[in-house]
Amino acid sequence: MKKLGIVTIGQSPRPDVTKEVRRILGGDVEFVEYGALDGLTLEEVRKVKPGPDVRPLVTSMRDGTEVKVTHEFVTPRVQKGIYELEKRGVDLTLLLCTGKFPELKSNKIVVMPSEIVTGVVNASLRAGRLGIALPGKEQVRTPSEKRGELEVFYDAASPYGPVEEIEKMARRFAEKKVDLVFLNCMGFDHGMKELVKRITGKPVIQSSAVVARVLQELIE
Repeated sequence: MKKLGIVTIGQSPRPDVTKEVRRILGGDVEFVEYGALDGLTLEEVRKVKPGPDVRPLVTSMRDGTEVKVTHEFVTPRVQKGIYELEKRGVDLTLLLCTGKFPELKSNKIVVMPSEIVTGVVNASLRAGRLGIALPGKEQVRTPSEKRGELEVFYDAASPYGPVEEIEKMARRFAEKKVDLVFLNCMGFDHGMKELVKRITGKPVIQSSAVVARVLQELIE
């Protein structure tokens, strides 16, 4: 049985996300998890407050509580997790975050979701209206922008909060008449995807599902 290392920027385990990966990979893969915030209390994590000019990373504690951290804080902890999982014999490692990270060192493959999902979205829609769903309002720097023939609309709803917030976000995307919605966080699950798809009537790219299909190719 192959071993898949999973490094989350929050606390492990992350059954909310691993269930999405398992749904596609099936049962012949052993998951070995490591959390960048493992061993820290909620109070300790909340002391790491992103500044006003810092785009935070949104993640969760073991009990599902949403927290916001910075790249500066979690990157060395993510690196430590990669080394730890390699010692535990994993065949490859998945970084459980769609945010961009600096180059991470490893003796084996480390799958970086940000590059995978960006490539899929860019290949799927080159002209029209794209809705990008982010997990935190602080990550929305501008409501919209133009990229050549593509008009991009940004919105936010936490995958760790009330589902009603995701419904409201989907309705706003529907009002913008987007052609495609990109759920830009590994925390958005299949049920959330189906909800947004039903409300907008448009295709939806779910980050965790796309990444899991790449893992399927790598781990066979």
